[in-house]
This record gives sequence, C-alpha cells and structure tokens, in this order.
Amino acid sequence: MSIGPISGYPLTNTNSTAGWNFNAILSEFRSICGIPDASMYSDAQCATLINYYYQYVLPKELKIFWGYTFYEFFTQEGVDQYLAPAGFQTVNPSVWADGFPIEWYLSPDTFYQDYPQNENKIVVGNGNGTLNSFSFNTSAYPIIQRSLYVTDGTQVMQDIPINATTGNLVNAISPFTGGSGTVTYSSGVVSSLVFPNIPAANTTITATSQTYFSNRPQGILFFPQQAITDATQATLNAVNMYVLRPIPDQVYVIKMQGIKIPLAFINYTDVPFRPDLGPLIALGAALHRFKLFNQMDQYDQYMPEFLRFKDICMQDTYEELIYTRSVPTF
Repeated sequence: MSIGPISGYPLTNTNSTAGWNFNAILSEFRSICGIPDASMYSDAQCATLINYYYQYVLPKELKIFWGYTFYEFFTQEGVDQYLAPAGFQTVNPSVWADGFPIEWYLSPDTFYQDYPQNENKIVVGNGNGTLNSFSFNTSAYPIIQRSLYVTDGTQVMQDIPINATTGNLVNAISPFTGGSGTVTYSSGVVSSLVFPNIPAANTTITATSQTYFSNRPQGILFFPQQAITDATQATLNAVNMYVLRPIPDQVYVIKMQGIKIPLAFINYTDVPFRPDLGPLIALGAALHRFKLFNQMDQYDQYMPEFLRFKDICMQDTYEELIYTRSVPTF
C-alpha cells in the first residue's frame, strides 16, 4: 500500500508488526493520538511527524551511547579548508589527526589568536590606461588558498581554488563578472591577471596574500566560512567548513565523533537504529501532534509516559557512565 500523496515515502505495508519496525511505531502513534485509520489522518501525515521527531529531535533530546558514530576525512597537502558533512546533528570536540589529538575551536577569535593571519602586501604593477594583463610572483609563498586578492584601488580580483594547487582569480566586486587569471599556490606565481576594466593611468596594482609553514594539523575550527545567501539546504550545507592549522604538509586522516541524523522511515519494515526506541518515537511524535492541534490536556497526560520511556532508553548509557571513570578533556 502506498501512503501518497506526499512524495518521499514510498511505503509498502507488509502488515508485519514483528519487533519495533515502522509499522508498529505507526500503529502505536495512531493509538496514542486516537486516529486509528488513514481516513482520519493519512499515513503520509503520520510519517512526516514521526520522521521529524526521529531524525531531528530525538538525537538531541536523547544522547544515548549507541547514537554516536565516527566521521572522517582525508587532508590534502596545502589545503586548509574542508567541507563539513551533511547529515550530522552534532560533532564531538574529540578530534584526531592520524591518531594525534587536535584542539577543537568554535570561535574564530581564539583560533586566529593562536594561529595568526599574517598578510603580505606588495606592489606588483602600475596602470597606464591601456595595459590590462599582469603576471608576477608574490614575495612569500606558498599561498593560503582564498587569501590572495589583487586590486588597482577600485577593482578587486580574488582567488577561488579549483584544486589543491591552482586557483582562478575572479571579480570580487558586484556584479562579479569579468576579469580572469590564475594563481599557483605552491610557487606564488600569478599568471595573466585581467581586471574587468583597464586600470586607469598612474594606479598602483597591489597583491595581498598569506603564507604558511605546513605541518601535521594541531587545531581545527568549525565555523561557517562565508555568508549564507539563502535558505536552501544546499547553501546551508555548503558554508559549514573545517579549517586546519597548521595547514597539512601531506595526507592525514582527520577523525571525530558525531551524532548522525538517522535515516527516515520509508517502508513499513524499516526499523530504528536501536530497537527499544520504538515506543519513545511514537510518544515523541504524538506529543508534537497534540501541540499542533492544541490538545494540551492530552499532551500533559502523556508527558509522564514519554519521560518514563526516555529514562528507560537512557539506562544503558547511565550504566556506561556509572562504571566508567570520567576523564577531563583538557
């Protein structure tokens, strides 16, 4: 049976209630809410509320021992910024580079205080009213990606990495069109820089960049590296970056703990990532529905039962913590 019309839930009802699969959770949810059949509230509507609670509320509300997993990525020589993963609710500030611990930063203030951004500014040419092609070497290299910009005092060309070794120079001033050029990060060579408009006579062309000494990373900053331009999920995912210092001198594996967003229930036979979560998921989704329909008496009635199952699901985590000696993270 398909639950339509909401897309994204091509459920197939096997009429199986063995264990706490989605079919059993759905049945429990309907019983709690008093909506026993689909004519009162469709399976698609139920699935929306259940998946919302299961994916986005429960992982933050219930920090259970089984909820954690590892995320890892590999560094590239000379690359300091790496896209943060989509699909993780939280990441744990315990990070390692090839097994060596890394200090975790959430504030750019403290990160760049410990790893200062020192800029090098040099004159690389002069405008004469007709010349609009400039090639030069920066005085200090290798160059940190995204740190180079060249200006005639009005126009600004900034580097955008296209791979680990090379970047394109693009117009950084609205309307962001026109101009070209390339930079080789390892050697600091800027080739065939062309401004959107020919620099006026007697203008000074200056280049600003940052250099670095590479090594094994010892600090990692988790912070958006560009302004959010809209509210699409793609934009939100794209701006969250990890920044490493020192900048890697070779390939390292960066490994950290995190709580991954569980996969949504799609089929009636789908099961939660832990079997004993079934009743709690049904109760949590039901509380949300009570709130939506202003059924606060029902909300208050079921809250003690919700808290009971929440405590039950936390028991193994409590056991782990009781018999484990706490270790400071600093």
